[in-house]
Amino acid sequence: MNHEDPIIDPLLEELLGQQQMPDLTARIVKAHQQRHAHGPSAVNGQAKAPLSMVTSAVEASSESAAEVEAPTQKTSTAKRRLQRQRFVTAIGSLALSLCLLVVLSGVAYISYQQLMPGQGTPLAADGDKAPSAGARDTGEQPQLASQNGPKSSDVPPPQAMPEPGPKMPGVLESVDPTALVEKTAPRFVKPRSRGSLELSDDQIVDQINEAIASAWKAENVKPSPAATDHEFVRRTYLQLLGRIPTVEEIEHFVSQRRDDKREWLVDQILSSDKYEAEFASFWSARFANILVGRAGGMSEDSPIDRSALEGYLAKQFENNTPYNLLVQDLLTATGTTSPGSESFNPATNFLVSMVDGDAKLATAKTCTAFLGQQLQCAECHNHPTTGWSQQQFWGLNAFFRQTKLAKDRQSGQLAILDQDFTKSRDSDSGEVYYEQPNGLLKVAYPQFVDGTTIPRSGKVSEVDRRQELAQLIVNSDQFPKAAVNRMWQHFFGVGFTQPVDDMGPHNPASHPELLDQLSEHFAESNFDLRRLMRWITLSRPYGLSSRQIDENLADNPDAGQQLFARYYSRQMEAEQLFHSLQMLAKNPVEGSHAIIASVDDRHSWLGQVNQKMGDDEDSETSALDGGITQSLLLMNGGLMKQATDAQAAVLKKVTASKMSSHDKVEHLFLAALSRRPTKQELSAISEILKTRNNESAALQDIWWALLNSNEFILDH
Repeated sequence: MNHEDPIIDPLLEELLGQQQMPDLTARIVKAHQQRHAHGPSAVNGQAKAPLSMVTSAVEASSESAAEVEAPTQKTSTAKRRLQRQRFVTAIGSLALSLCLLVVLSGVAYISYQQLMPGQGTPLAADGDKAPSAGARDTGEQPQLASQNGPKSSDVPPPQAMPEPGPKMPGVLESVDPTALVEKTAPRFVKPRSRGSLELSDDQIVDQINEAIASAWKAENVKPSPAATDHEFVRRTYLQLLGRIPTVEEIEHFVSQRRDDKREWLVDQILSSDKYEAEFASFWSARFANILVGRAGGMSEDSPIDRSALEGYLAKQFENNTPYNLLVQDLLTATGTTSPGSESFNPATNFLVSMVDGDAKLATAKTCTAFLGQQLQCAECHNHPTTGWSQQQFWGLNAFFRQTKLAKDRQSGQLAILDQDFTKSRDSDSGEVYYEQPNGLLKVAYPQFVDGTTIPRSGKVSEVDRRQELAQLIVNSDQFPKAAVNRMWQHFFGVGFTQPVDDMGPHNPASHPELLDQLSEHFAESNFDLRRLMRWITLSRPYGLSSRQIDENLADNPDAGQQLFARYYSRQMEAEQLFHSLQMLAKNPVEGSHAIIASVDDRHSWLGQVNQKMGDDEDSETSALDGGITQSLLLMNGGLMKQATDAQAAVLKKVTASKMSSHDKVEHLFLAALSRRPTKQELSAISEILKTRNNESAALQDIWWALLNSNEFILDH
């Protein structure tokens, strides 16, 4: 039907034909009068037209007559004003029409896509291969949330807020212990054959020293002087046992008259039965931090049984289990997480909070913990700087899709099982689909980050994907490098890369040849963590003073220039601080020389200072950040109160002894700072003791000041 619009048509003629815009006022008024022939609503008995129409009618009254007779003369100012008003009105109408056209086009496109197969999302083939028969959703609903099928609910709505860390999953299927069967799938990835370590420990230490010295020479820096015996014994106890040494341990070491006294000390801690349980307890807690974080398993609603996990890790360290076997056990574990059933397997606590749903967190954590690489950013897009691709992330993710989270019917505890993962009745292939930034879906099959693939079957009896992944990881060259880099970072505060779990061409190592050599030696040693610790603690850079000198000012790890020309001072880790204060507060267990901190007390304290942030990377926040919160926590917290109480082990022993005031003060300095007081400190403290009538109270104040000093909390 032809329809003449009194506004749009003339406007188009003007815009397209470059004509003078006609005067449309009379026509608009006439059209309005015809549309309101029945009259507008009455107010006080009189019809009231809109103000805009009244104005238009007044201004255009003469123009209405001009339709028949000659037009009336107007002023040029009024004409320009009317032209501007008409032009603005016309532009607004045109813009509104265009917007409506765009909206209708979008609705039509979406409706069209919803009628297409695959829920309206086109598929991209995997490389040159077409999608399999199971490439589109069949419409069947999964029976369990843990079946890992691609669902629209996998993508949270924009307004959804992240949960504060891993929590107990909702409804889970209950299974009998008999569901946990032995792994019978064939092996496709064969264990890598490695040579035996041919060098002695002394030769490897010499290699470390030579490589570090070469870097000093290249950068024209000189190392700081060697650390004193008091400095060395303090840092070594902190790094290997997680606490400062006792006064007796300090004096025993310092009194040694042997040239290899530092080697003797390291071997005492690493090899003697005296420290076996304490060593295992500290390192189990530290590795639990790497696996599940400091806050993992600290809350009641967490699916992680932290005590069970740390107990399992402690046994591995007591037995000096090869690191590659430990990692394989963690990655392939099935069973329940807590004691209470015949299928109890504490190693399942590593993956229990990360495999529910699509196992994205398990993918990212496995890569950072065991390969030292951050792959999580490639989940949504190819990473622009690291070179990681979405295909690599989802190819690694496919290894975890046979993993099912359930509940043990016998004990009620969470359990990890293996289950078949297939997407189609017509195919055993267990593919994973992921969305690219352009909206296309792409398919991924199990593929390691280096490109190695395994058979695509999703049936556990044919291919046990986690078993294959574990073998691929420990066979990788990156596996020993990641372990060496992380261990180096523990002893020096800085790794060969910063951060320690972001290795790659985009973040080159500071000493690449040394990293390669140590990694090779570590693998050839049968992945012996204790020997790796020994090599590092007996090296020259570890034994240097933390005091910086003018000749090594260029050694600045904060600027990415770590030359290890000195020992880097840093704040104690949370576990080291807890163990040290608890040791000062409590006496060793009767009949034992070891000082083992209470696991329950440690968990309670760490749960107060560390919290999950609830993000996709499972990151955490800590109150021990060097700020006001930390100061208040230490000065006024219960842990400090126990250590500085008059009945605390160290303070009670000193105040009750018959030592002179001078010896008492020296003992407190050794106990807190692992050194004797300077002359100036002794002089100042003597003045304090003279002015106080109560020596015990004065010593308690001095002790409190020492434990709250910067020197005490620093590892230096």
